[in-house]
Amino acid sequence: MNILAVIPAKEESNRLFSKNLKKIGNKTLIQLAVEYAKSSKRVKEVVVSTDSEEIKKIVDNLNLCKCILREKKLAGDTDVFYVYQDVWEKMGKKADYVIGLQPDNPDRTLSLDTALDYVFNKKLDNFFTVGKDGKKNGALRIYRPTIEKFTEESTLLDDCTNIHNENDLNKARSRILVNPNPLSLAPNEVFVIAEAACNHMCSIELAKAMINCAADAGANSIKFQTYKGERIVTKYAPAFWGTETMKQTEYYKRLDRFDREDYELLFKYAYDKGITPFSTPFGIEDAIMLNEIGMEIFKIPSFEIVNLDLLKCIASFQKPIILSTGGATYKEIDKAIEVILGEGNGKLALMACTLSYHTEDKDANLKRIQTLKERYPNFMVGMSDHTMPDENMVIPAISVALGARIIEKHYTMSRTMTGSGHFFSLEPKDVAKMVKNIRLFETVLGDGVQGVAENEVRARKGGRKSIVANSLIKKGTVITKDMLTYKRPGDGISPDRVDELIGKIVQLDIKEDFQIKWEDLNE
Repeated sequence: MNILAVIPAKEESNRLFSKNLKKIGNKTLIQLAVEYAKSSKRVKEVVVSTDSEEIKKIVDNLNLCKCILREKKLAGDTDVFYVYQDVWEKMGKKADYVIGLQPDNPDRTLSLDTALDYVFNKKLDNFFTVGKDGKKNGALRIYRPTIEKFTEESTLLDDCTNIHNENDLNKARSRILVNPNPLSLAPNEVFVIAEAACNHMCSIELAKAMINCAADAGANSIKFQTYKGERIVTKYAPAFWGTETMKQTEYYKRLDRFDREDYELLFKYAYDKGITPFSTPFGIEDAIMLNEIGMEIFKIPSFEIVNLDLLKCIASFQKPIILSTGGATYKEIDKAIEVILGEGNGKLALMACTLSYHTEDKDANLKRIQTLKERYPNFMVGMSDHTMPDENMVIPAISVALGARIIEKHYTMSRTMTGSGHFFSLEPKDVAKMVKNIRLFETVLGDGVQGVAENEVRARKGGRKSIVANSLIKKGTVITKDMLTYKRPGDGISPDRVDELIGKIVQLDIKEDFQIKWEDLNE
């Protein structure tokens, strides 16, 4: 069987400039289409057809596949079928089937070999994919080029993105690049971050004590904050939190004294204690330093979501990123995601957050977790919680119940310490209680599968009923419904099969209260 795959790649699009050369990760839409075509070993040849010298040069330089220029009469808004036929003719009319793959449907969900099997098994002349609306899309077409009038036609669903604009492109990027489990969590596992920030007050010993307590409490990680005061705030900016009256620069200069060697020491200490350390960089210099010392996870705070240079830098490290969205609009979140995915980094989680320190309970708005999950369904979502610690630590647990897979909560050794972050932070006993609650949620959530679980078998058998005789039924009797009743245990014939017994003839005497058995009845 000779199968030819054709990828039409015209120079311009009416709505998205140079659409076919747009990239998802480090690959153009054309490259992704070629890779999809080559995913099947049945395809003998892949050919890109273009009206663009630039596209031909790019394809030829990448050595992706054969690329041919088509005549101007086949450019513009020409029906793509004639482009497919043109390539078939130029390739010597040898192919028994032609596969058409438009590049602007990159997140195909249907396997090419599955589609080919479907075509061959049904002996189709023409096949194409449709979206959820039932309308034909350009994701995949397979047809016999020698047939003048198609008689055997059929379709399959492929709910892929048809890219017309930047929003569509970003949607496709999300579907292709995003890792829904960037932290490699087990099913139901919640990643608990004890947010130490700078509550160590630049004391190595205090920071070690915080690491010890967070590890003992069972947190997955302890997180710090890394910055230099003069690089993040002007000399004149006032504080905006708590009751602080000092300038921000004065506050931050008290807490920015840890350097590279300090973080290396603390990170090693944390790993030795069995807890993952990381830190939030507030600038590119800090991010580069933390990456150079091998930090595994990066946190982008809500304040920096519009700092696209920082986002691009961090994304380039190709490490998991946790992005807080407090105080951000959808437009800002979308742009941040676009920048990160534009670096080919799909290891991204989003954090619901209320950007106030502290956050009143009435302002916590935990439903933001569900909102993010609905709007960004391919992403892991967590909660960065700034509410005051409550006695039972229920707010983080509620967040998990709403779907949060990451919980971040500020943490201090004592709320009596001075500084902006201490008064609303957890103390060690609170961290332990929070983690205990979250681990309980992990345990009780289960897998959601409805059916007969192993631990239900005994109760199911003992508590359900079986069909039994409500009086003596003599041999040769034709069973009627009034002879039967239902009683425990449930290891006999189930009551929902009673109609199958009616009219059967009893082959031996069945005593009152004895279960009816199939082998005691005629066929």
